[in-house]
Amino acid sequence: MGENGKKLLIGKVFLKGDILLKTGLHIGGSKESMQIGGVDLPVIRDSGSSLPYIPGSSLKGKLRSILEKFGKRTTNGKEETLSFNRNIGTRKDNIFIHCCDDARLAIQCEVCRIFGSSGGDMDERRTKGENMPAILFVRDSLLKEDSVSESTVLAEVKIENGIDRISAAANPRRVERVLPGAKFGFELVYDVEALSFTGSVTPGLQKALIEKDLKNLLTCMGILEAEALGGYGSRGYGKVEFKFSEFVAKSIAHFLGSANKTKGKTDGEFGIPEARTEVEEIIKFLELEAKSAISR
Repeated sequence: MGENGKKLLIGKVFLKGDILLKTGLHIGGSKESMQIGGVDLPVIRDSGSSLPYIPGSSLKGKLRSILEKFGKRTTNGKEETLSFNRNIGTRKDNIFIHCCDDARLAIQCEVCRIFGSSGGDMDERRTKGENMPAILFVRDSLLKEDSVSESTVLAEVKIENGIDRISAAANPRRVERVLPGAKFGFELVYDVEALSFTGSVTPGLQKALIEKDLKNLLTCMGILEAEALGGYGSRGYGKVEFKFSEFVAKSIAHFLGSANKTKGKTDGEFGIPEARTEVEEIIKFLELEAKSAISR
């Protein structure tokens, strides 16, 4: 934001619920030991409980990669398609993502505004781009106890076989995956902030951008349901469904102790389409709360 920039927290938007596995899920973990006949590719597990879980980094990375495919950036008043401009891998193993080189670009980018960006290398002015911290927090999704019992088998070892097309030689592998029917609790927290890049300007709530961000997040979750989470999605793994229990905004006044400073849906189980209908009312609520916070 620069040394003269301003950032004022208005509130937070919470998206909570369950991730229901429709097919087996594989998010890889480490192999602690070599065993004859053991699993080649185990799933990641909590080191304390030994239960599988979905890392926040996996869910966040998938949502970001989806948004990079359709998100836009406005530069000099013109909307443009995003480029995969940053290699976060190595020279041998390239991993290209989109990442804005400066915070002033990132604030107008549908991807970097939500998921953050790190400043690029020095430009022609010999200055390094400023970082844009992420405003979306994605928690680890832990296994829901009510979806399993002591007799429930949580995971299976699926034996797969790659066949050499020339020699017909087999290359078997044993892949562990969490079984369908398991539920994991998810929580996304989106920070709502009023921003100003110069000290002489009062921070303002850019409600159009916030509305776009929330709708984009819901769209990404919908696309994820149509794609796959984790590895081997093209082979049937990783089909999931999001079931919301909460889509609600909480203003800074709520965290300071004021009652009834929330807005959204918290009744029962609902899907992405129902969550989308709440966005407009949440934005209206945040706009009113922003006026109060800025005037203090």
